[in-house]
Amino acid sequence: MTERWHTYFDSSGAFSQDWLKAAVAHWQFNETLYGMIARHCAPPARILDVGCGPGWSDLYLSALGYQVVGIDNEPRLVDLANRQSRMLGCGTRFEVAEAADLSRHYGRYDLAYSCGVLEHFDREITVRLLQEQAKCARQVLIQVPTRYTAYAAAITDERIYSIDQLAAIVRDAGLRVAAKFGYGDLAATRAHRILRNALPRALWRLLQNRGYAFSIAVIGVP
Repeated sequence: MTERWHTYFDSSGAFSQDWLKAAVAHWQFNETLYGMIARHCAPPARILDVGCGPGWSDLYLSALGYQVVGIDNEPRLVDLANRQSRMLGCGTRFEVAEAADLSRHYGRYDLAYSCGVLEHFDREITVRLLQEQAKCARQVLIQVPTRYTAYAAAITDERIYSIDQLAAIVRDAGLRVAAKFGYGDLAATRAHRILRNALPRALWRLLQNRGYAFSIAVIGVP
């Protein structure tokens, strides 16, 4: 699995000299995610990112005033994230760890989150991984891609859930759903673009929060 993710982020520009261009695109896409994190967990809260990759979201959250630790099981990505953190002077710390064993992080955070990670596991394993994250933090956020991701890239081993199915997974992990939302404008087809331009922003956000978006997320609390 680790070689797969090294290759994926390498193709995304994470290891290139102009990596910041890719990071900025990442930050722009996840603007709604950061806003929801701030709404439910204001800085200077402590955050744990489970499956951080190159850590771009963590660098951004650190700049907002959060205390962030990112973990990943790919050492080359962790090394890259630490180097980029030092380069930007963010103070974000990244460590090699497995999502299935977060024991050294128990009880230390206000929020644990994972983006584009847990959909690669069977549902029952995803529930157990969320339970592990819940031992680390007072709130847990899970973000996964939707079926519309197929417009941007091939769907491989991702488990595709609706927003209600994702909320059910959070409940099965023993958590109460505090929020559920979607984001990432669909503009791959003419129908997508017409709908986006025709609808008022509030109605468009309502559709996104029902799953008409590239990403969906659920926040759970004990």
